[in-house]
Amino acid sequence: MYKKIPVFVKITVKLYLLLIAIYTAFRVALLLLNLDRVGETTAWEVTRAFVMGVRFDIVTIGFIIAIPTIILVIFSFFGRKSRLFELIYTWFLTICFTITFGICAADIPFFDQFFDRFNITAFEWMATGDSAFVFKMIFEEPTYILMMIPVLLSGFVFWLFANRIMKRSTDWESVGYVRYSIYTLLLGGLIFIGMRGRLNEKSPIMVGTAYFGNNAMLNQLGLNPNFTLARSWLDSLDPDNQSVRFMPDEEAIANVQHYLGIENPDSDFPIARVGDFSTPLRSARNDGGYNVIVVIMEGMSYNKTAHGGNTGNLTPFLDSLMDKSLMFSNCYTSGTHTYCGIYTTFTSYPVVFRNHALKRIPVLQYDGIAATLQSKGYQTAYFTTHDKEFDNVAGFLSQNGVERIISQADYPVGEVKTTLGVPDDYMFRYAMPIFDEMAAGGKPFFAAMMTASDHGPFYIPEYFEPRSTEIKYQITEYADWSLQRFIEMASEKSWFDNTLFVFVADHGAALDTDYSIPLSYFHTPLVFYIPGMEPMVDESIASQMDLFPTVMGILGENYVNNSFGIDLLSERRPYTCFMADNKYGVLDGQWLFINQPGEEQKGLYKYREKDITNYADDYPELASEMQKYGESVWQTAEYQLDKKKTKFLSHE
Repeated sequence: MYKKIPVFVKITVKLYLLLIAIYTAFRVALLLLNLDRVGETTAWEVTRAFVMGVRFDIVTIGFIIAIPTIILVIFSFFGRKSRLFELIYTWFLTICFTITFGICAADIPFFDQFFDRFNITAFEWMATGDSAFVFKMIFEEPTYILMMIPVLLSGFVFWLFANRIMKRSTDWESVGYVRYSIYTLLLGGLIFIGMRGRLNEKSPIMVGTAYFGNNAMLNQLGLNPNFTLARSWLDSLDPDNQSVRFMPDEEAIANVQHYLGIENPDSDFPIARVGDFSTPLRSARNDGGYNVIVVIMEGMSYNKTAHGGNTGNLTPFLDSLMDKSLMFSNCYTSGTHTYCGIYTTFTSYPVVFRNHALKRIPVLQYDGIAATLQSKGYQTAYFTTHDKEFDNVAGFLSQNGVERIISQADYPVGEVKTTLGVPDDYMFRYAMPIFDEMAAGGKPFFAAMMTASDHGPFYIPEYFEPRSTEIKYQITEYADWSLQRFIEMASEKSWFDNTLFVFVADHGAALDTDYSIPLSYFHTPLVFYIPGMEPMVDESIASQMDLFPTVMGILGENYVNNSFGIDLLSERRPYTCFMADNKYGVLDGQWLFINQPGEEQKGLYKYREKDITNYADDYPELASEMQKYGESVWQTAEYQLDKKKTKFLSHE
């Protein structure tokens, strides 16, 4: 019977098996490197994930091999064995599939960072002029270079076996029309079904098909990163995905006005609230008011701190600072990328899916923290360790109240250690005389400082001695030590006692993986510190968007709040929400709602208890209300951007 099977069937089946074996090897590597994220499971559930993986592998293989197989079928029909064809066929497939192996390899560090399979967001920088910066950052990280070894090895193994399969396929004689037609239709049908991934005629295989249980790690293990990349790219081309369209604008705006307690909205600016929202937490020592310094900490998840349950003593200084500050223990950032943290901190607006907020054309002006304080006579500045043009940070901030930007071009060349520029503690040291100069100007100042050391490529100065042995913990220790040095240096300055220090993260890190959206990637410290203040811990739900209104509340300044943030000193929010590129989360004091639009994968979880049971069907009204909240916020934000209502224009 085997001899009667046409050669094109034998070759195709053997190549499928070979490729499934290689993709499975990458899947095994991903699992072994993330065993700590699996949690309690069974061998059967792990097996189901790998079986699901074969389905997604077959989809990936089918789309690449379909056309070459048609040509192979034609050669087989005529019984022509051509060595030239064999070489072209083998090398074409080798090149194509080696590229897919490269994506599988890149998926491993991507997954480690975002707890999400490889997708189009990894290439956002390609069309924005940041390519050189990103490539340098990649090649300065040794582990990324090492990932080329399994890629090249997998490509060689595929070429070796594919070449051998072609050479040993000698039975190219023409076969009977009936038998040939049957096998052609059978193979073509199987390849087509494999490309769809399922028999259901209504919809082909989707990312959500891989989610078979409540284990977030195993749900994603079955996916093939080439599939998730292609799917996310196709979704990005869909006109319906170019802008947020959850509901009519009027409905969303009405919902947001209700959530924000706006009873008499401005006719042109629907979320603007004008008035005195609070009283000063403490009186400034001079009539000029407090200086404000906001430190945006790279990757500083609340879970890295002792307050967040970490037992590694990674952040002793930050923990001690929390003990003598106004600290919000349930604060969440708006997105998964640094630009998200910068955007939301400065504007108090949420990020909306894959729209790069800092690169939107034209660059809009917002009633954000820098612009508002500048209008009240503050000097304004922004400090970064590296290139100010990356992610269009300089262009955006210059349009939004930042007068002075200090970046890599300002530092001595010898102090620049990696693509990410100077170490954190050097940026803090460099800033001291600039703060002295601003303080001597007779006006209060506002400054935001974006750290970078807790992001690869990692660099630890030789003068710092870490306690931990692993670099990922050592770098967190160094970042915390740099914060300590910053406050120690500042404490020696005359302006120290008259300064409000605010600490928040751009985003966190994927340290807990109980759910498809790791909460540790969004859970961040939010610390307001004035020397000598009465400490207080507030456990109410807070958002990165609330930083600006709360600063204004502490300062006791009248202002226009044309944002989605609230003054945490006098207001409370029912929920907070955050974006994870292709899915989102909404959270209150007990429940976490997760939704991936288009995939019909909704989940409702008791995150406080780390309960992975999905209660969406048990509490449909709660799930619906949380969904309405998040989608109303993002829809209204998109409306504000589209209609250019981010800058309030007084009618006086």
